[in-house]
Amino acid sequence: MYLTIFKMISQFKITSKWRAFALSVLICSALYSCKDSKDSVASSGKASVNIRLLGIQNPIVTNKKASTGNPSISNQTIVVPFTKTSAFKATFTNESNRVLQGGSGKRAAVVEERTPLADNVKYKIVVYNNDNYVTEKIYTNSVDNDSEIILDAGKMYTFVAYSINSTSTVPAVTSQTTLATATIDNVSADLMYFKKDLTLQLGSNNLDIVLKHMYSEVTTNVNMATEMTGAITNLTTSTISPSHPSANLKLTDGTITYNSPITTAAVTFPSLGAGLRAVSSIPTVLIHPGTANGVFNFGSITIDGETKSNVSVSGLQIVPGQRYNLNLNFKTCTQPVGGGVMDWNYPAAGSGTGANVDGVFTPNGQVITRTLTAPGADYGFVFDILELDNSFNMEVNGTKLNNSEIQFQSGVAGSPVNIKFADGSAYNGTNTQGGTVPHVYDIHGTTTNPTIRVIISRSGAVSMYGSKSSGGPLYPLALTQGAFNTVPWNSVSNTVKVTQIITGTTAIKGSGTGRQKITCP
Repeated sequence: MYLTIFKMISQFKITSKWRAFALSVLICSALYSCKDSKDSVASSGKASVNIRLLGIQNPIVTNKKASTGNPSISNQTIVVPFTKTSAFKATFTNESNRVLQGGSGKRAAVVEERTPLADNVKYKIVVYNNDNYVTEKIYTNSVDNDSEIILDAGKMYTFVAYSINSTSTVPAVTSQTTLATATIDNVSADLMYFKKDLTLQLGSNNLDIVLKHMYSEVTTNVNMATEMTGAITNLTTSTISPSHPSANLKLTDGTITYNSPITTAAVTFPSLGAGLRAVSSIPTVLIHPGTANGVFNFGSITIDGETKSNVSVSGLQIVPGQRYNLNLNFKTCTQPVGGGVMDWNYPAAGSGTGANVDGVFTPNGQVITRTLTAPGADYGFVFDILELDNSFNMEVNGTKLNNSEIQFQSGVAGSPVNIKFADGSAYNGTNTQGGTVPHVYDIHGTTTNPTIRVIISRSGAVSMYGSKSSGGPLYPLALTQGAFNTVPWNSVSNTVKVTQIITGTTAIKGSGTGRQKITCP
């Protein structure tokens, strides 16, 4: 009604003074109407209940091992053999940590953290009085949370809220006539639950809801070490056990009854396309009262050209209501063979038209070359650059990594930037993860996390990684035009030339090593 009146006022050809007066009358009328509505609820002996969804409870994590005698890897790491020359580290971590705070001699207090319920997820409120059903209402998060429930003042009601984390549906209550008999049956989705008794005062009341996960959830992350070649090209019929197909929940106290039989839960990964070096599963819901010996199993996995079936990780400590990450980090066991060190820093000379190379002025455009050898490197070559100013290239058995100098610095005449991070971040530019990335020459790497890492696979495929900060983690790099060349590589002997075109100050510090596969220890 008020919107219609507002439109009529806007259409009238009256002065701005009279329009402002009319609008002020409309606003006052609306406010009075709202107040009158609340007053009328109170005067009728009624109470309005405002629903305030505060989020999803993150459960307390004790990190204790179960007393079964089986080794649990909750928040620990174990190494699992894959092939004779490869293995993976399995780490099972809990997402639901809370921080314990407390001074000397005081009992620690729990600082609660909550996860927001996603927008448009539906949840239902069911109301009981003296065990008898009164009413129910379905809400859509972020859409209609302000909608009130009108009840009798002075009475105590039991409010039950639940959701299956769906934007389209919430299950119906079975035998809802009394709270003692009411259940939600055969739920196989992410079930969440809340219950509270509240005595209503005359007028407005607030009901704060914090939902609790009733089932467990595991996200499986498969990653390849940067030194590893190839890609993940196959992941099929992977599972986690034990689990049940569904369960029933009693509204009166949240008791869960698990439906038979005990089975496995399918772990679903997205499409791998032509192959990925890192992939995460869709979160897997586990419906089980808890275990200290949960088992993850690869039905079949192909990684770096090696296929294995029925590769398992056991000893997973899984507690209902908690969120977990199962991180599986693959590596190939190798030893260095051949290679060498490069370490030079030639200052600019001639007002930046060249560099002072070992006491001799060398004009821009000249090429510095150092040669490395890698005999018996049957698993390729790794070149780690700790410091770089400001470009380089490599030639492997006569073939360059790229037909042009790989340039990291903008503003160099005749040599435009032609590389950036695969996620869109740029040196001396925006970091898509937040903030900015420094110039490449301001990043100082470590032996673990170099500034730049170049990997040549045993088949001659080239991949490159870079750090966004000194000593920071490595991220994939990509050429902005074209792609890296496939270089000839053999397992007998290889010659690698590292080259730099002089452009004022010219520096590189790093080392390269051939890699030879060995039996994993």
